Amino acid sequence: MSPGIELTPVDHALEQLATSLDHLIKLVEDGGLDAYDNPGLVGFLQAFERFRNRLPLIDHRAIRDAESRSLPDALAQRSMAKVLVWALRLSPVEAHRRVKATETVGDRVSMLGEPLDPLRPVLATAQRQGDVTPEQVHIIQRAIGSVDRPGFAPADIAAGESMLTSFASSFGPTELTSLAARTVDAINPDGTLRSERIQQDRRHLSIRPTKDGAYIGDFRLTGVLGAKLIAVLSPLAKPRVENITLANGSQGHSILDVDQRSYPQRMHDALEEVCERVLRSGSLPDSGGTPATVIVTITAESLAAKTGHATASDGTLIPTVNLLEMTNAADIIPTMLATSGAVLDLGRSRRVASPNQTMALIARDRGCSFPGCAHPPQWCERHHIIPWIDGGRTDMKKPALLPPGVAMFPMRRAEASMCLRGVLPSRVYGVT
Repeated sequence: MSPGIELTPVDHALEQLATSLDHLIKLVEDGGLDAYDNPGLVGFLQAFERFRNRLPLIDHRAIRDAESRSLPDALAQRSMAKVLVWALRLSPVEAHRRVKATETVGDRVSMLGEPLDPLRPVLATAQRQGDVTPEQVHIIQRAIGSVDRPGFAPADIAAGESMLTSFASSFGPTELTSLAARTVDAINPDGTLRSERIQQDRRHLSIRPTKDGAYIGDFRLTGVLGAKLIAVLSPLAKPRVENITLANGSQGHSILDVDQRSYPQRMHDALEEVCERVLRSGSLPDSGGTPATVIVTITAESLAAKTGHATASDGTLIPTVNLLEMTNAADIIPTMLATSGAVLDLGRSRRVASPNQTMALIARDRGCSFPGCAHPPQWCERHHIIPWIDGGRTDMKKPALLPPGVAMFPMRRAEASMCLRGVLPSRVYGVT
């Protein structure tokens, strides 16, 4: 308060409240809660929460009075929400929620100054008693407000408000949101169509390369696509824990008995595996007259030495080691260029087993050749025992079916190679 201005009764009450709150904080911080047993402590938390839930009642009246005296105009603000953002340092979302709550559960006055009941009287009563949180008020008022318009029976609106307010005493925000959606659907069976249209309008996916060669982006998926994506990725994102039979017949764990990847990393790797399967299927549409192709440029020296970087068609730098991993399941179309960029030679070398060779591999190996792995053949990749870049040949004596993770984990490649060469036990038959 400015010096010389007499305190009002509201100022005195606020000071008393602050003093009482300071006293309560001191008691709690000095161990006052130690006197409670567990049920008593829960009771204290619930009582204090009811006190906290009643504080918005002061906001409602203050916001209503501010609007009645045209405070936004006096402060050169466009709305009362803007005033709250400026004066209280609130986020626009929180400021809008407080103003909306005032309109919904705050006391009202008519144009003649006569007092009116709140727009949602049952919900307002529950808040005055401290039985609902501000978050629950927001959920209920938003749900009921979506159907409170011409064409819907007022009795259904009132019944929905009463039912959701009673639910608020037993359910948290997540469950209450689901119940609110069901209530709205019961009042307006066609209401979900509007939500679906909104999802369609807001759908997006953007991805862009970073300077260090990675990719970042953001997305918002429709519910249908999100469910499909989760269904596809979840089985492939499970932690890898594999058991193998050792040479002495005892059971043991593979070198990946503990999967160190985080859940987001496993989801990333699952998406990569899905992309690899789609690319191998050959079912992608043509792009610019050619099948889906990753075009990279690399010097012969870097390729032979396995050092340096390759450059993708969009300028992204790809480490040579990663490029070699990418080519494990790809057909290679080598193109020799002069230093000026002219094409000197264009050839084709079969990098991947042919369809007939693949069928023979499936008949021979009957699934993944990696010890302890139960991947079916359709989930496996065709890999060379000796990497193709190191001179490995694509014939029936060399390739084998291995899990996609072999390309991701060099240790697995080493173990698989030992297995196929007879160093470790394997399910591969006729391979030496």
